[in-house]
Amino acid sequence: MQPLTSSRGLLILAGLAALALAMGYLFVKSPHSSPPAPDSTAQSPQSPEAAATGPKKPAAEDSELRELSPEQVSRVAQLPAIIQATNRSVPNGAPAPVRIAPTPYSRQLMGNLTNIDFSHGPITPEQAEQWKQGLQALTGLGAAAVPAIREFLELNYDLNFTAISGGDLLGQPSLRTALINALQQIGGPEATAEMLQTLQTTTVPSEIALLAQNLEQLAPGQYRQEAFNAANEVLAMASKGQLPGSDVGALFKMFQNYGDSATAAALEQIQSQWKYYAAMSLAGLPAGQGVPGLIQQVQDPAASHDFAFQMLAQVAAQYPEAGAALLEQARLNQIPDSTWRKIAAGLAGDQYQIGAPPSYAGAGAASAPGLKTYHIESGNQNFYSLPVTAEGQAGPRIALIDQLLGATSNPAAIQALQNARTALSGLQSK
Repeated sequence: MQPLTSSRGLLILAGLAALALAMGYLFVKSPHSSPPAPDSTAQSPQSPEAAATGPKKPAAEDSELRELSPEQVSRVAQLPAIIQATNRSVPNGAPAPVRIAPTPYSRQLMGNLTNIDFSHGPITPEQAEQWKQGLQALTGLGAAAVPAIREFLELNYDLNFTAISGGDLLGQPSLRTALINALQQIGGPEATAEMLQTLQTTTVPSEIALLAQNLEQLAPGQYRQEAFNAANEVLAMASKGQLPGSDVGALFKMFQNYGDSATAAALEQIQSQWKYYAAMSLAGLPAGQGVPGLIQQVQDPAASHDFAFQMLAQVAAQYPEAGAALLEQARLNQIPDSTWRKIAAGLAGDQYQIGAPPSYAGAGAASAPGLKTYHIESGNQNFYSLPVTAEGQAGPRIALIDQLLGATSNPAAIQALQNARTALSGLQSK
């Protein structure tokens, strides 16, 4: 998704209004809006990538991984609220969608949803409630709402509500997200066909992940391959520099949710560009199907595998084969001193996840204890960590630490593992 410059923003706003009027939408200026602010689909206050400031080197080694400071997390680039997307071509042979003209009433409801002016102050609770009622009314039309929704989605524009003061009151990060969710609520063949059409054309990673989730809820497993195809196409575009500034983390999260052994093999192929995302996704694949890929990484002497070791340690209590791989490398004395600190962190310290933390709901929100957020310039990778909790995790991890202590005489390993054991024992006593 390409953010527009401030100078072009007004032109696009005028063009969008004119185009919408030509289609029959109603644009009436509201007395409450705000100047352009951050673009949630590119860099939102909830995302650590928005907070990265100053020059950075690409993270070629794990030693370059650094936590973002609170000042970096709170500093967000000012981007327009109106954004233009980039579309992919519909696959050859795909059936053409049935074209039914929107009714005047559905167009009026759709137009009311786009009636947000960015020039006069924040959205009020009353305006937000009116907007929500309009969205509910459009959704309530059922299949009759789909043509009007399709018309807006095909404009290839979005309204970013987190860029509007008071926009959080609308309960949706953007208009396109709201409409995609409305399609899921409507259900049925017409809404499903429109979601599939959007899945096959959008280049926005978060939209692909949302569409995959919504289609999975409507028809479990039926459209999973189409979602993977879309994700792979967008990853290929991003790897060629065709989507500058795009964060593809949502696609890796989607792989975690719905992936299998074939997904693991694909993740191994792209790990050179998205090292952290790929390792976290491998660790998070269902039923431990990504663990063999992590094991292969740590056994490769030519690979930079500190983070792979850490992710193996993070899931070792859940998957015995991960712990067995750590023990084997310890017995072979194949683990560098610095890597033992990563392993100890994986067992008893920071537990990494892709994206923005669930508790990080925006500016001024209380952060979870021990929360850290990270940004890697290379590949625009953004993730967070939270400490290990005592909920059934400490015992198995301590048992593995004891086995590792018996498998190595390395002083650096013994110190790191004993520190980890002490930390976990403290959790058990709480």
